[in-house]
Amino acid sequence: MPRIAKLAFATLFLASSLPFAAQAQSSGGNIASEAAAGDTVTITGVDTGFRRELKIDKDGKYQIRRVPTGNYMVVRMHKDGSIDPAQSVTVRVGSTARVMEAE
Repeated sequence: MPRIAKLAFATLFLASSLPFAAQAQSSGGNIASEAAAGDTVTITGVDTGFRRELKIDKDGKYQIRRVPTGNYMVVRMHKDGSIDPAQSVTVRVGSTARVMEAE
């Protein structure tokens, strides 16, 4: 009996924790766009201070995953040191915010 009780408890515990795990995985979104190879893209959370910086590879595409929901400023610095105007994007749960190409 003790072994069955332990198995039942473990099963109950696992079943009750699954909804929280699923919710935790979907509490953010992504930011995606394109830039020139060698550019550096920095995203900063307006309200949270969340910050991530990445160097763009040769294909120019990027996606920043698991970004907390909220408003962000995206700044692109070219390899020659020039900087495009900051762009604002909003990240929503389970979606990808697209940054418009600078003209």
